[in-house]
Amino acid sequence: MPNYCSTSELAELRGCSLQYIQKSILDGKIRAVEAPTAANNQKEYLIPLSELTDREQWLYTNRIRSINGLKPLKEPKSFKPKKSLEEFSVAQREQIAVWKRILEEWLLFRADYSGEMKKSEIDESYCLKVRSERPDINISKSILYRKNKAYQDGDLSGLVDNRGGSNKGKNKIEGTDIDILSDAFFHFFLDERCLPVSRCYELMKEWTLEFRPELYGNIPCERTFRRMAEALPEAVVVLSRQGEKAMKDGYIPYVERLYEDFEANGIWVADNHTVDFITAGENGRAHRLYLTAFFDAKSGVLVGWNVTENPSSQSTLLALRHGIIHYGIPQSIYVDNGSEFLTHDLGGRGHRRKKDWNKEELPPTILQSLGIKMYNAEVRNAKAKPIERFFGTFKNHISRIMETFCGGTILERPESLKYKLKKGIVPEDQQIRDLLEQLINYDYNVEPYGGKERRYKGMSRIEVWNESAKRTVIRRPQSNDDLNILLARVTKPQIVKRNGVFVNFAGEKLWYSGKEATLWNGDKTVYVRYDPANINEVRVYEFGTDQYLTTWQLNDVINIPYITENNEDIAEFEKTRVAAEKLIRNYKKGLTDKLSSDERVDFLHATLAKAERNKTEGRFHIDMPNSFKPVFSDKAKEENPIFESVDSITIDLDRMNANALKRRNSL
Repeated sequence: MPNYCSTSELAELRGCSLQYIQKSILDGKIRAVEAPTAANNQKEYLIPLSELTDREQWLYTNRIRSINGLKPLKEPKSFKPKKSLEEFSVAQREQIAVWKRILEEWLLFRADYSGEMKKSEIDESYCLKVRSERPDINISKSILYRKNKAYQDGDLSGLVDNRGGSNKGKNKIEGTDIDILSDAFFHFFLDERCLPVSRCYELMKEWTLEFRPELYGNIPCERTFRRMAEALPEAVVVLSRQGEKAMKDGYIPYVERLYEDFEANGIWVADNHTVDFITAGENGRAHRLYLTAFFDAKSGVLVGWNVTENPSSQSTLLALRHGIIHYGIPQSIYVDNGSEFLTHDLGGRGHRRKKDWNKEELPPTILQSLGIKMYNAEVRNAKAKPIERFFGTFKNHISRIMETFCGGTILERPESLKYKLKKGIVPEDQQIRDLLEQLINYDYNVEPYGGKERRYKGMSRIEVWNESAKRTVIRRPQSNDDLNILLARVTKPQIVKRNGVFVNFAGEKLWYSGKEATLWNGDKTVYVRYDPANINEVRVYEFGTDQYLTTWQLNDVINIPYITENNEDIAEFEKTRVAAEKLIRNYKKGLTDKLSSDERVDFLHATLAKAERNKTEGRFHIDMPNSFKPVFSDKAKEENPIFESVDSITIDLDRMNANALKRRNSL
């Protein structure tokens, strides 16, 4: 927990302006120290937590716990304001006076019998005495002790018995009026600015004066509204004052993971962590590295990791490769929704696959090629990432032993760090990479198992992995070449173009081609798998069938500056162009020059032969329909007026033949 808070944090805790806190510091009313790393040459101050009241320290602690995903601490009863004697009713003041006399008499009674009996026996005898003398007083040893503690703490409310009181649950105003005031109070109290009850009560009174002045004179005391706040469900208060994440982390049910259902390599959990110490890069610049880690959920063993300057999908692949080489291929991995895991070729798009802009079909991912199933954690769910516990251990056991430990916040930063950075006492990146191999394998992985399975009690993490691995089948690549192919990056589908296929690498478009590229131009859709460590060649696969087609080499001769005087570059390109033309001509020649000179015929001769064959087979003939519309000339209509009414003529040959047969038989 930090030992200091900033001026803005204290202003928020006290519900006042930042300028007021700064002025109080300058006037000496609040003790503060100057921040070591102020921006823009301006003074910034840090206030020791000892300067805060107990309640302010409690509020600040809960704020830090909320940021770290921890459940907030309950408010101690000692923080609740104590009522003065004048705030109680006459009957309550009489009860207070009675209990004061009882407690004072009890102490004298103890002194009289001290040494003769045990204190518990003395106290029991005194309770019997009071019950016999005052039957109306409810007293027992526990009640006596509780009343005495309240009296010693100065809490007069603890001496009042409110059971059955005529004013219990009642306020000075009732009905809709108290509802209006409570709504105004909750408006200020249930807010993420986390104002204390006393401040909310004062703001509620100001609201009443402005909007409901007729109620101002009958506002109940602050204690009434404090009871209202205490009666609220704790989850509702946390949601309103600390946010949805704090509410989910502390009050929403979560899955209790059953580690007995899987064995070693069943689930690997992955994430990135910013190390809490400073190193020097190749150029000597001081920076903080990132650790990409894979963590076996069964045993707690850190199976694979990679140190990088920036989290990326390539760092994820290197960490996965490190784990596979030593422990085999996991059945599944559990990751968050970062882009370093949800790239199109590594694990797919995860939850993002539901987006309309990402419904395009893609080649198989690297995880699919490895037979690894990917699960994604729920967004902003702290309990969904158990690897966070490892990062906490990494910070305390490894980061803190480094000379340049800087902590996660400015409050954790050692005073000597500035001196060490100035004097160049900074480890280099490669030194840290070499150290981690030893610290993780021979320190962290051999520490005692801290999981929930009782059968592994007393075993180290690596011993748990070894024991669990005996009950499962560990999948391992046959060779490094197989692993290189399985872990190769995958491009999106592309149509083979005149220059072949391309890979976007380090901001440049690298083209690859082979003898098939010219013939596949514009006709074949493929995707490419490549190893970033060896960009001289790529493996080409047919999109849709995922069938391996060929391996193509880097065609770097086609990249020529826009204006160049280097004839060798142009000559090399001309060789590539001439080779492509020759390939096309030879392919054509191989198809058209297979017939001998005697077998080659003229196009017209072949066409006339086909026409003669169709004529011989009677394929050409005209079939006129039986019904037709006659067309007569003007002269024919003048000579035969009957033709004017003729619209259509139907020739029924069957009927004509039948009629002719009848006439012949009648002769």
